Amino acid sequence: MQKPNPLPREIAPGVFWLGDCLAQEYQGRPYHSYNAAFLLCGSEASMLIETGHPKDFPEIERQMIELLTEDRAPLKYLFITHQETPHSGGLGRVFQNWPDITVHGDIADYHLAFPQHADRLVPMEVGDEIDLGGRKFVAIEPVIRDLRTSLWGFDTGANCLFPGDGFAYSHYHWDGHCGLLAEEATSLDLKDVLAVFAA
Repeated sequence: MQKPNPLPREIAPGVFWLGDCLAQEYQGRPYHSYNAAFLLCGSEASMLIETGHPKDFPEIERQMIELLTEDRAPLKYLFITHQETPHSGGLGRVFQNWPDITVHGDIADYHLAFPQHADRLVPMEVGDEIDLGGRKFVAIEPVIRDLRTSLWGFDTGANCLFPGDGFAYSHYHWDGHCGLLAEEATSLDLKDVLAVFAA
């Protein structure tokens, strides 16, 4: 039985983990993974990092609205690490539901899908910064690239890295692991989990 979603979760001051666990069966066992998004809140502005998978966007948006109504800075920016569906699949809904937001990262082809929003697309290169008030979001060179144009992000406020899929992992776990960091899921069998990717 699926337990209630434990997200959103503040994982560092002003850094909120958003999304929902994707549970599926693999070899007769529950297999869970995340297409995580994050809300980064400064004193002047907030930023959504990734849109998550389209199936999760209604939940991610609900979580954002809940968090932003708690006296946090308004949502002004979206940063996308790369152009894959689990990272940017909610972009159309973001444009529709957040009419003042600007989208940052490698935005090379988005104007083709959303020509009516081309003026809201802002390219970023390594070293570019966005000041959120009390913290900056910096585009950095990815160590691991999912796509040729991937970018990672770094938050100077909590010294938090946003590597997209750079350190992603899917794993077998029970419902009690949802919303936990890998280090917190003490019953996680890392040898078994890693074997999934060794095949």
